[in-house]
Formats: sequence, structure tokens, C-alpha cells
Amino acid sequence: MRAPKPIILLLWICLSLIGCNQNPKDTVNEIKPGSGEYYFQKGIKAKEASKMLNSFQEGLAKGKNDNDTIALWLHDGIIHTYNRLKEYDSAMAFSNKMIKHASSLEKTRFVALGYYRKATIYRKLHNSKEAFRNFYLSRQNYLKLGDSINAGERSMEMANAQAKMTDYSGSQENATLALRLLSKTQDSAFISKAYNLIAISYRNRDFPKDAIREYKNALRFSESLKDSLSYLNNMALVWREQGNYEKALQTFEDILRKVEVVDANSKARFIDNYAFTKWKIDPEKDVLSEFEQALKIRLKINELDGLTSSYDHLSEYYKNRNSAKSLEYSIKWLETARRNSSANSEVNALKRIIKLSPMERAKSYTSRFIELNDSIQNAQLKAKNTFAKIKFDEEQKQKEIDDLEAASAIQAIEKEQLQSQMIILSLGGLLVLVSGGFGFYYLRQKHKKEKIREAHQTESRISKKIHDELANDVYNVMSGLQNIAPGAMMDKLEHIYNRTRNISRENSSIPTGTNYLPHLVSTLSATVPDNTRLILQGENTINWNHLSPEKKIILSRVLQETMINMKKHSKASLVAVIFSEEKNYLNINYSDNGTGTSMQSLKTGNGILNMENRILSIKGKLNFETEQGKGLKILIQIPL
Repeated sequence: MRAPKPIILLLWICLSLIGCNQNPKDTVNEIKPGSGEYYFQKGIKAKEASKMLNSFQEGLAKGKNDNDTIALWLHDGIIHTYNRLKEYDSAMAFSNKMIKHASSLEKTRFVALGYYRKATIYRKLHNSKEAFRNFYLSRQNYLKLGDSINAGERSMEMANAQAKMTDYSGSQENATLALRLLSKTQDSAFISKAYNLIAISYRNRDFPKDAIREYKNALRFSESLKDSLSYLNNMALVWREQGNYEKALQTFEDILRKVEVVDANSKARFIDNYAFTKWKIDPEKDVLSEFEQALKIRLKINELDGLTSSYDHLSEYYKNRNSAKSLEYSIKWLETARRNSSANSEVNALKRIIKLSPMERAKSYTSRFIELNDSIQNAQLKAKNTFAKIKFDEEQKQKEIDDLEAASAIQAIEKEQLQSQMIILSLGGLLVLVSGGFGFYYLRQKHKKEKIREAHQTESRISKKIHDELANDVYNVMSGLQNIAPGAMMDKLEHIYNRTRNISRENSSIPTGTNYLPHLVSTLSATVPDNTRLILQGENTINWNHLSPEKKIILSRVLQETMINMKKHSKASLVAVIFSEEKNYLNINYSDNGTGTSMQSLKTGNGILNMENRILSIKGKLNFETEQGKGLKILIQIPL
């Protein structure tokens, strides 16, 4: 993600400040001494960070700007300076103050900027989860302002944070959203970085062909040689992972011809990858000098990600040459991974150390390996739900307030009614009423279940009849006319035949036992067109035994109807179906990036009406969100 250089940042602040002045004729020279503007200008002109900080703080203390935008700029200047001094606790405290002050003044842009500052501090502290949360809050505020550029950039940073948390599906989702938000900017640099993130997601989920395709898209939009070489490096890594060492080596050789134009970190990465690839082709090859050259650069700039890679490669290089040396580098790898808060790298280092260490010494590492490996798996599971949870929490805050007020009103009414009933009715009458109500409810529920089962049996019976009789009769007619009927008529008959077969499949019987989930996944996958990618998530975390057979049937029919509508109308290239359990509900979130439609058009379709009737029959909830050109989102909630 791009970070503004200090000089550019300060210039931008100055220009913004000039634009905020009440009097267009005011100039910097006319600013009154002792005002907030005076100390702000003094701060940005200071060369030393300590003097800059003193000026900004003095401006807050002495300047009269309780309700003035300049106070927010002074806060931002202090945050920026504390970050330069690496005093992150102080920077965080002033970020919170800035958000609070901006909220009180209803300055949404500064609220968004405050959350962005917090996110970058958490990123420096290697706290990807909190970085992600604050980038999200910043993005939401920029979206309120209609600022798609900043919202797109925050989406990119969210995708980066999710990639660090190994939530590659979520990373791909936000990188794709960033592409959409930035599509009107013509900012090729950001677009290429978005494609690069999507490629990284594909690579880590073991889709090498898709990864190569997206890396090529990133190259197509790249505007800098440094970025282009980085994307080529990533492509070479995919080829190396696939065992295509020759192609990978040739790419690294092409990169190294231009290595002098990149920064030290990139240079070390390219040299190290080149040496490791060359050694993989020929383990007898002496590549030690290149490994050590890359290591020396990384030690000098203290680049922790690169150092873990160097120590990994050196450890593997020495594994069959000098086990003591290999173990030494493995321990350095482990120590660096811990400094970098990289649990995955630490686990891999522990694996190597356990293999190389004597049995007694290996025991001390084994317990840490087991503990860390379990925690990583738990963290990965949590990471996949982080985005959905944060988004849900923020969107539900206002809704929960409204629901509480409504619930209080309902409770008051119910209390009044109950008091009236207690006065009028005797205890015996109340018991009779309760018993009758329970009996009625039981019979009604039983009747509903019988109706659902009867409808399912009817659908299955019709399906079988269409398949066994109508479809076969059409096929026999086609066979008899094959040699005498015109081609156009045969095509029409074949179309009718296929439609009857499709109707049969759509209404076939549904297993509700242990085979329910495999059948559901197979049905969804079979409905998706060849040019559409389906992402399923969370289906294995659901305890399907909590769902009655009737609810399983309804859910299958509704999802099947949804996928058929998508196939017919949406032209989507990406479809996601996410399952989760929360507050005694099974939640199914459907989303696609298709053409979308208006809510009015959506509600007029018989398919949607059928879906709503089915869900309402089991006391479920169905919510649609769509807009022309912006895809479709559906939330299905079924009580457990």
C-alpha cells in the first residue's frame, strides 16, 4: 500500500488548510501569532521531529480552536510526528483523541483519517486484526462521504491485513472490491496491486493457473519497474512451486539483469530466490556466496520477512552438508520469526529444528510446536470470520437500538395485557387457556411439517413422472423422427427434452440424513455455469443435526432457486455462499458480482415469491440487497 512521503504529506496539509480558511484573501504571512494556525505553520517548517512536535502541542494548548478544523490538523501533525519518533503509544492516544474530537464536530473526513492513522500504527506493531478493524472503520466513513478513491485504498489495506492473517478468501473479496471502487480513477498503480493481492490469494489456496493469470493482469497495469519485477518474482515462485525450475530460473535471471534499479530489500529477495532455485535444480551447485550476499543486505536493513527466508534457505542448503550449521541457521530462523510475530514461519522453523536436533533436545521444541500449531489453526478459523463479524457488528449497532426500543414497547403492552387477564380469569381458566394454546401450537406445527413433507413428496413424484414418462416419450419421438425431421425441428425437440430433464433434476428427492451436506454442495456446484467461480465457506462448521428434515428440504430448494436465478439472469463471474451459526439461527449469506437489478423488479418475480413463502413457512427470514450493476446479496436466516 502506498504511504505518503513526509514532504508530500505536509504539502497536502498546507494546501488543505489554505482551502479551509474563511477569508480567501488570508495568507500564511497574515496568520496571527499565538493562533493554532501560527503553531501549525511553525511545526511543518521545523526540520527536527522534536521541534515539530513541540509546535503542534503548543498550538493545541494555546491556540483557540476548540471548534476549529485547525485543531484536527494539529492532532494529525502530532500523530505523524510521534510515528516518526516510533512512539506508537502516544500516536495511538492522539489518534483516539482526534476521532473523538472530529466526531463531536461531525467532521467525517477527519474521523476517517483518525481511524486510518490507528490502522497504520497497528500495522507497524504487526497487529493485523486491529489494523484490519480500523481500516474497515476508515473505509466506512469514506464511503459515507462518497470518496471512492480513499475507500478503495482502505479496501486494499484490508486485503493486505487479511492476507497476513491467512484469510485469503476475505483478502480476495476486498481486493476485488478495491478494483471496483478504483475503476474510475485510472490509477494503474493501485489496480496492479489489487490484481497482485488476488493472485497471492489464489497462490496460497493452491490455484496456480489462476494466480499466474492475475499476476499477468498486475503486470499489465504496472507503472513502475520495481513493481513489475516484484510481480515477475512472484510468478517465478509459482512456477518453482509447480516444479518448473527452468522457467522459474530463466525469469529470475531476467530480473537480476535489472536488479540495480530496485531498493535493497527487493534486491536481496531476488538474489536469494535466484540462488535457491539454481540450487534446487542442482544440489551440488555452490550458491553459498549468493545466499550470504542476500543475508548481508537483509541484516543491514533489518528486514525481518526477508531474514526468515534467508535463514530458511541456508538451513536447507546445509541440511545434507553440515547438520550443525543447518541447525544453527534454523534456530536463527526461529528467533527472527518470533521477533516478526510470524507464527507460520515459527512453526516451519520448529519443524526443521526438531528434525535436526538430538532426541533429548528436540523434546523441548516439540511441545512448543504442538501448542503453536493448534493456535495457528484456531487463529486461521477466527480470521475467516473477522471481516464478517466486524461488518455485522457495525451495521447492527443502530438496528439493535431500534429493536430494544420496540421490544420495550412490546413488553409494556404484554405486561398490561397479562395484568388484565389475571384479574378477569381464574387460575383454572388460565391453565385451560395455556393447555389449549399449547395443543393448538403443537397441532399447527405438526400440520405445517406434514404440509412441507407432502409438498416435497409431490415435487419428487412429479419429478419422477416427468423423467420416466414425459422425458422418455419425447426422447422416443426424437429417435423416431431423427432421419426424417428437419434439423430445426429436432433442435426444438431436444430443447424440450432438456427442459423436462432440468425440471426433473430441480425437483428430485433430497436426502435429509448424513448425505445431506454432500448432496447440497453437489447441487450448488452443478448449477454454476463454467465461467462462474463458486466460493463455499463455513458449511463444514454447521451442526446439520440441529436442523429438522423439513428445514433441510426448504433450505435446499431456496438455495437451488437462488442459483438457478443467478445462472439465468445475473451474468456473475463470482458467487459466494457463506454459512454460519449465531444466536440460535443458521445464517446463509449469498452474494454475487452480477448485473443486479432494482428491488421493484426483484419482488415481481415468481421465483422470489416462492423463496419467501418457503422460508416463512419455517419461521425463517429472508432479506435482499441489490442495485442495478452492483450484484445481489441475500441473507437467509433459519431458526435452529
